[in-house]
Amino acid sequence: MFTALKTFAKEVDIAPTEGLTSPGIVPTGDFGGQIAGIISTVIGVLTALAIVWFIIEFIISGLLLISSTGDQEKTAEAKKRLTQSLIGLVIVLGAIFLFTILSYLFGIDFINITEHFNNLSF
Repeated sequence: MFTALKTFAKEVDIAPTEGLTSPGIVPTGDFGGQIAGIISTVIGVLTALAIVWFIIEFIISGLLLISSTGDQEKTAEAKKRLTQSLIGLVIVLGAIFLFTILSYLFGIDFINITEHFNNLSF
């Protein structure tokens, strides 16, 4: 154990060395669970980013629409930007809905595919 001397010569633990493991993914034997966890995390993060991007685009489109002051080109550009952001959000949410429906119909959980990866052998 590493120790350091304090001002009044009292030993203080800096870092315990018992039970330390290396950084990174520690193999647990559950390959499917790890892959499914990564896929689920990626899908969740990308969905959250898409929603945040829509909110940003919605606010920018609103500000552009307000600041257009009757100019037809600026108004059209703001409406086009708003429409495109809405279409993007509908596509993302539609894809999640589609995967949920397919998952229900075929009995395969596309979002959490742990059991299918566990059946693979290498």
